[in-house]
Amino acid sequence: MHGMNDSITNLNSLRQQLNKQQHRALVIISGADGWHQQQLEDVFANHETVFWVETQDEPNNPIDPAKIYGDFEVVASKRLKYHLGQEIDGAIINVSHGLSADTLGIVSGMIRAGGLLILLAPPEKIWLGQTNPEDQRFLNTPYTLEQANNGFSQHLINSWQHSDVIWLHENQLIEWPQTSSTAAPVMPLPSDDQKQAIAAIHSVAFGHRKRPLVLSADRGRGKSSALGLAAVDCLLDGKNHIVITASRLDQTKAAFQHAAESLYTLLEQGLDIELVVNKTGHIEFRYEHQTKQIEFVAPDYLILNPSHTDVVLVDEAAQLPTPLLKELLMRYHRMVFATTLHGYEGSGRGFELRFKKLLHKHTPDWKSLHLEQSIRWATKDPLETAINRALLLDIDLINSDSEKQDINIETLQIKALRTEQLLTNQAVLQSLFSLLVQAHYQTSPNDLQQILNAPNIELFVARKPGEDKVIGAVLCVEEGRLNPSKNRAHGHLVPQLLTKNYAQDDFLMLSTWRIMRIAVDPRYQHQGIGQKMIRHVETEALRRRIDYISSSFGANEALLPFWFKQHFWPLHVGAKRDKASGCHNLVVTKPVSAMSRQALSQIQSCFQEQFPHLLLESLPNLPPQQAWQIIQTFRFKQQNSGLEKVLLMYQKGERPYEAISHTMWQWSLQSAQLLLQASEQEQGIWCDKIMKKFSWQDVAHKYHLAGRKGVEQALQKMISGWLQQKRLPIQTSEKIKRFC
Repeated sequence: MHGMNDSITNLNSLRQQLNKQQHRALVIISGADGWHQQQLEDVFANHETVFWVETQDEPNNPIDPAKIYGDFEVVASKRLKYHLGQEIDGAIINVSHGLSADTLGIVSGMIRAGGLLILLAPPEKIWLGQTNPEDQRFLNTPYTLEQANNGFSQHLINSWQHSDVIWLHENQLIEWPQTSSTAAPVMPLPSDDQKQAIAAIHSVAFGHRKRPLVLSADRGRGKSSALGLAAVDCLLDGKNHIVITASRLDQTKAAFQHAAESLYTLLEQGLDIELVVNKTGHIEFRYEHQTKQIEFVAPDYLILNPSHTDVVLVDEAAQLPTPLLKELLMRYHRMVFATTLHGYEGSGRGFELRFKKLLHKHTPDWKSLHLEQSIRWATKDPLETAINRALLLDIDLINSDSEKQDINIETLQIKALRTEQLLTNQAVLQSLFSLLVQAHYQTSPNDLQQILNAPNIELFVARKPGEDKVIGAVLCVEEGRLNPSKNRAHGHLVPQLLTKNYAQDDFLMLSTWRIMRIAVDPRYQHQGIGQKMIRHVETEALRRRIDYISSSFGANEALLPFWFKQHFWPLHVGAKRDKASGCHNLVVTKPVSAMSRQALSQIQSCFQEQFPHLLLESLPNLPPQQAWQIIQTFRFKQQNSGLEKVLLMYQKGERPYEAISHTMWQWSLQSAQLLLQASEQEQGIWCDKIMKKFSWQDVAHKYHLAGRKGVEQALQKMISGWLQQKRLPIQTSEKIKRFC
């Protein structure tokens, strides 16, 4: 909004100029409530859509209509995600009622050109001293809002002291920005970038298989609408069924909306189409005597129930973990992965850098396309600039392909950081958040707010001496120290989960540091930095009289060895797959105090007894390698060597499976280390048949074997290899029978 000519005297004339330039702006009205109301008069026309965003909208705590200055559409902040894909003319947030980082990111992306994001705020000193109701989600019982820090508010105020943010202070002369009178050119749609995207998706659908496309864009570039337009294009050219998937149905709303609009346009132009179904998640039409469908299918369902769809389009792929994306990549050979790089999700760029490794390995002919052109507002948009700067959405990330660097970890300094230190050193804050974004698929702007505001957060960073650059980070939240009660306390994930499933009520009284995030710069990984940080956390926990260290995360084969190598015990596996990750949640712990060692040992014994039954009942889809990795941590008072001799009888065909299946099951529990040395397919066959008791037919089908005979041959081949490896002496049948 730099330049000259047209003068601005109020918010109305500001909007006129923004409309000319196809820009949007952030306006902060700082003063008393009555003055806020005066400034909002006549800013928006009656026909315009303006959201008044409020924190509280619960049945027992409804929004007070007296707090709303005008006839605006009131939307609870937690429900904004259900409006994704909708365009609005403006949004108003009273920061005294609550303000979250995710809300800023989501609502700013919904505002069309010429619109305003208006924050109603008290004078800065009062703003910094007041509580933020949106912080409640970060506070474990018994913390109150009054105990939360105000670091996020301070960070926002510091970030917005720039000319692209308009501050209106009560009783102060308003300095309106000088703007150019030149109107922005109107961009025809679809944009050139979108046309390239549609052509690239067409190539995926009709070209060589196993050449996936990664489509990336910042918000407002028309990425999702390009998916919808491309889906229609591919169906009209001969495809019959296209799946659009994402972590949530609402994330695909724009794609389905633009697909439907494209079909209606074609109908008006005279194309012979019969639209049968049109709703978010399902479009069906008849064309040239064939049924054509665009359908939403959840990613985990796509894996568990493979479809014969022609093309799979993944929207907001950054919201899905890499292991889940890998499974999709291996099962479906015509795929498009679309993701937002700078958006409320915050993790798009980390996804792009991590996912490249997987693509290079499994589909080296993959393609990428980045949409640069904004279609909903012009370039250098003041609102986009202000929000990206405040939420650290434009920070530089490290390319995962960068050359690895050696480091002397003995010289690495690991220290705790407090909110005040992060606020006074922007370079450290940006470096830290860059690392977290790159390391974890679900890192969002709210994580920044939690780091700066939550009083029960412990943050440790690893840096080279004298440098701001963060090489490693561990983020912990303190839990426990609860009095036993039947009422569920807010937060305290691990203590309450373990107590519910295995422990006595007094286990709640023990304290834990739950590791929420652990990350290491990709250039320095596999040099022991993560292990050193864990040891430092343990040392600090002991000094601070914390009873045990814990973590809870979506389990995958790459993560488990790290935790188990640090002598963490697995104590719980979630029965349901996480909707976002597609993985089973795993809780691991490591005792620090003697009291916790005894309590956790009892829980471990209970879990060890229960886990084999979970594989039979509630965990049939737990990946076999993960099952063996968990079983490998189990402790047995005595090893029964006689079990191996029974295996030899089965291998030689002297005993049928039905006579010794329990013995094979017992042997498996004690031999996970040996099983982990087998191939991925062999681990799967043995786990699915021996541990999970799948039918012969199901195992044969899953691993492409010739019925029961093929499965038994595979089992016997494995036994032969293991027994030869151990050089087990051949026993006579009479001696062996004593062990059955």
